[in-house]
Amino acid sequence: MLPRSRIVSVLLLGLGAALIVAGLALPRLLDAEPRVPLNLPDTTLRLHAEDAVTARLGEDGEVEEVRSPVRRQFHAEFIEPADEDTVSLRVGTSMTREGPEAAADPLGGLVTANVWTLTVDRLTGLPTGPATLNDQPLDIREKVDMGGSWAKFPAGAEERDYPVFDEVLRGPITAGFVAAEERQGHRVLHYRQEIAEVDVATRYQGMFTDGVLDGRPVHLEYSGTRDWWVEPVTGLIVDLAEDLDARWVDESGETVAVAMDFTGEMPRGDAEAQLRQAVAVADTPAPRPWGIALAVIGAILAAVGLFGALRPGAARGTGAER
Repeated sequence: MLPRSRIVSVLLLGLGAALIVAGLALPRLLDAEPRVPLNLPDTTLRLHAEDAVTARLGEDGEVEEVRSPVRRQFHAEFIEPADEDTVSLRVGTSMTREGPEAAADPLGGLVTANVWTLTVDRLTGLPTGPATLNDQPLDIREKVDMGGSWAKFPAGAEERDYPVFDEVLRGPITAGFVAAEERQGHRVLHYRQEIAEVDVATRYQGMFTDGVLDGRPVHLEYSGTRDWWVEPVTGLIVDLAEDLDARWVDESGETVAVAMDFTGEMPRGDAEAQLRQAVAVADTPAPRPWGIALAVIGAILAAVGLFGALRPGAARGTGAER
């Protein structure tokens, strides 16, 4: 029968070996990179403009410019299928007039409403293929080749420029790095898209990209700036502001009607909540330090067990214990 000391040494050796294996495997089983969590409680960005202009098309085909408070909303929802590398994403965007008229008839205040469905890389936030666009009011479905980030920036965002998708242009516009800022004691990166005046009809053909107004051929001109604030570890968007202008102009460049004049930002409380959420994701303990600790403890236990099992005194102690 093996002496008690030899049994304890063998057990320590086995336990140490198991901890070494667990420590080496942990970083592989639990990826240290902050991928997009699938259960974020708040995935809605809301922007408000107190004094904005939107276009309303009358039954006679005339365009009415409506001045009112306006809310622009961006809601992202993670849906199946999803795996450790990619996730399907449904993004709903809308623009809604606010005020007494919209309160009486919410649909009457709806300016635009689109639903995008796409698959993105959970680490970079980049689309892995074309998106499906569903224009809700017009009930039009089409495929769009996307480019750049949209629902999030890449994890480990750096102080450099990134291509970011623009919904109106249906393509990427460079978001230039502006500055690193501190908010609520946390580092946040500020990026800005500067959209030079673009004839949208040259990018794609849509219901409102060109046509005839007041007997004149017109096309939609679009320009503006968009500011993003990003938590760098996760790449999650924590704040957003827009100054956008879209108008129908004739062949001479004269404005015939304004489609959108919007200068809005997220309420401060919303931005603070988004930052708290992003920081909570960023602070998730990384598996690598735990893996190293387990491997070191395992190596120590294995060394103690090996020494106890092989030392000559253990064999001599057998007769004494008998």
